Amino acid sequence: MNTTQENLTPREAAAVLKRSPVTLERWRRLRRGPPFLRVCGRVLYRAGDIAGWLDSQRQEPEPQA
Repeated sequence: MNTTQENLTPREAAAVLKRSPVTLERWRRLRRGPPFLRVCGRVLYRAGDIAGWLDSQRQEPEPQA
């Protein structure tokens, strides 16, 4: 287990993703968006999980005919 990985608050994660904290709250409710943790009732995001989720959202452009 990597205990040195940075955990972000929803506000900090929203800033990284350039979205509002309300959007992240909606994504959690809908089970969308990056993975998150609930620790003692507090929501946290791992910085590496956000990076991995962003990578998974990448789409290659269609080749031109």
